[in-house]
Amino acid sequence: MHEPSNCLNPESTAQAIHKLTVAVWILAVLIGINILISSLSLFGPSRLVARMMNTIPGSPILSATAYNGFGDWPLEKRIQSSSIIALAKWQREGETLKCVISEILKQDPGTTFFYKVGDEYPSGNHAIRDNTTYGDGQIMFFTGSPATFRMSTTYRNERIGGLGDMPINKLRASIRNLNAGPTSSSASESPKEPPAPEK
Repeated sequence: MHEPSNCLNPESTAQAIHKLTVAVWILAVLIGINILISSLSLFGPSRLVARMMNTIPGSPILSATAYNGFGDWPLEKRIQSSSIIALAKWQREGETLKCVISEILKQDPGTTFFYKVGDEYPSGNHAIRDNTTYGDGQIMFFTGSPATFRMSTTYRNERIGGLGDMPINKLRASIRNLNAGPTSSSASESPKEPPAPEK
């Protein structure tokens, strides 16, 4: 009769250790992949998606971030970045000042804008409060297409308060001088003569 041996076969021990080592390495790799995927899901997509969306014109992410601080930009940059600049006058109706577009100062070609001169722009309306002055109307800046509202500033007596009391005519001239697109006054100008053919 054989008595059980207390010592294990060295070959079977080595095989068991090898199998256990392989299993531990596989587990370590899987944990590493899990940590990597978790990290990417927290940080990667927002950067990747933002980068991709910044390359797509009119994307919501571009619109949301590209115009941060728009009201603090220099006037020239605001004019150049705007696809629509509209002048609106207040029309009192009961206890509300209706914002009615009276002039389009700038509209980039191909820009979709769902309002025209004479239309009420409801988002610009104000409820009248006691002891508050509202000016004669407001200048509104829009970007993109379809045009998205970015900012407005009021004017009184043909002077724009939020632009250091700049006269509205000076704003019109700045828009023309920056060659920022067609203005309402350019429509009344006669077309330029084509250049004479060379001889």
